[in-house]
Amino acid sequence: MHTRTVNFDGDVDSATLPAHLADCLRRLDARAVEVDQNRVSFTGGLFRLVGNWNVLVPFGFGDLMIDPIARNVRYRLSFRQLIIFATVGVGILIGSFAYESHSWGMVTFMPIAWMWLVGVNLAIGLPRFKRFLDSAIETAPRTNR
Repeated sequence: MHTRTVNFDGDVDSATLPAHLADCLRRLDARAVEVDQNRVSFTGGLFRLVGNWNVLVPFGFGDLMIDPIARNVRYRLSFRQLIIFATVGVGILIGSFAYESHSWGMVTFMPIAWMWLVGVNLAIGLPRFKRFLDSAIETAPRTNR
C-alpha cells in the first residue's frame, strides 16, 4: 500500500469534497466507488475496459480519507494486483522461453523484467495519481463561491 497526504485550501468545502472526489473517480471509470462520511473507496486496476493511460490502471483499489480539521486528504493505493500480474506474466514468459530454448539462462532476466513492469508502472502511476488528486481538489466546490 502506498499512503500519502495532500493538503487543501481553507476555502474548499470539506462537506462536499467526498462527493466531488467520488465523481472525479467515476469519470476515470473507477468501479465500486463508495462514499461513507469522509471516506471514499474505489477499485481500479488492470482488468477494466479502459485505456492503458487511465490513472487507475496500476492500482487495484484505494481510498481517500478527508480530514476537515487538518484540511487534508490522506490516500492509500494498493498495487498488489500489479505485482501479482507482473509476477505471473513474467514467470510464464520466462518459463516459455526456457522451455523452447532448453536453457534456464533466461531466468536471470526475470528480476529485470519484473522490476521494469512494476517499477515503471509505479514510477509513472504514483505521480499521475497525485496530479489527478491535486486537480480534483482544485476543482472542488468552495465555501466562498
